[in-house]
Amino acid sequence: MLEERNLIYFGPEKWNGLWRNRHQLMSRFSKLNKVVYVEPRFWLKSIRMKFSKGEITWREFYNDITQKRISKIMNNLYIYHSPIFIPISGRFPFNLITMFLWKIFLKIALIKLNIKDPIIWLSRPEMVDYIGKFNERFIIYHVVDEYLAYEGVNKKQRKEIWNKEKILLKKADLVIVVSKNLLKSKKRFNKNTYLVPNAVDFESYSKSLSFIKKLPVDIAKLKKPLIGYSGRIGSKLDFNLLYDMADSHPEWSLVFVGVVDNRYCEESIEMMKSLKNVYFLGFKNIGILAEYINAFDICILPYLINEHSKNISPLKLYDYLALGKPIVATDIVEVHNFKEVVKIALSKEEFICHIKEALNENNANLMQKRILLASQNTWDDRIKQINELINLKLNVSKSQPSK
Repeated sequence: MLEERNLIYFGPEKWNGLWRNRHQLMSRFSKLNKVVYVEPRFWLKSIRMKFSKGEITWREFYNDITQKRISKIMNNLYIYHSPIFIPISGRFPFNLITMFLWKIFLKIALIKLNIKDPIIWLSRPEMVDYIGKFNERFIIYHVVDEYLAYEGVNKKQRKEIWNKEKILLKKADLVIVVSKNLLKSKKRFNKNTYLVPNAVDFESYSKSLSFIKKLPVDIAKLKKPLIGYSGRIGSKLDFNLLYDMADSHPEWSLVFVGVVDNRYCEESIEMMKSLKNVYFLGFKNIGILAEYINAFDICILPYLINEHSKNISPLKLYDYLALGKPIVATDIVEVHNFKEVVKIALSKEEFICHIKEALNENNANLMQKRILLASQNTWDDRIKQINELINLKLNVSKSQPSK
């Protein structure tokens, strides 16, 4: 196992919030290694917008200046809070000045934590600019999405992202991808590209089940059956499908658990909220999430089928499996790996039909099979796989003669 190493993970979002693969991986690596999770820089344009809307006040700005830049959240796991007063500016020479200052602040924090010769873990194409800035001994690029497929990316931005990603792919010592399609598209730029799908904290889910005595209050009062989705609620979902399903079956309760991101889908979100049998229960801490998923009669993966969904490995799929719940999904490529226990719909009509079938399902064998599959896809298994890959590459680089 990898141990007594220094890892710096450059995150695409703040640490607090919806738990994703980065949280699962870093919390486990920190058991034997020192890990620093670097929260992303702020954009000047975004700060201005938030000031104008009153989402950020001058007091909050001042508090950010005076706050400690490092938080320790568990043994060997530290969060570096990027300062809001050194935002990203896209214009020369301010972009170079703010980047220089941001690196200085971060390096001071790393010195205080005695971080030397780190393994740096990058999670977005634009992070290619961090390579060579931290005396790193090893570079990992973790690809969890097809970033070119993100909504709101114009043709010019797409070209910039792709140019940066090609450089990052070539410079990385190890590239980890979460789906077969990503493996196919990225491996041609770096032979050291490996498939490590997402997984589940199976042990925690198993323990949660044994402690669940009654349903949480906000979901207990809802009318059965509960058709549930857990995760980020945004433009990646097929809201036309969801609206028609809920509208045509008012006897069903459609439940969303998670943060609502209404960018590019504000009208769709409002359309869903207009239905009396649709409920948004908000973000739930990872510690109680299992209680909500366990309350669902049917779990759904209602993604739009597009370039984005063709490359994803849905985290929530593994969560659903761990609780043995019936699952209905749109035609997501990676879900086909579990087609024996997941109902996959090729159309809106078929999706609704599968839900009806699943509601009448009373198959204990299928439930146990789902739980078994989840137990074979744990984050501990993924940690072992990544450990082996890192150690293999580190040993190879040691054995190669210096030029």
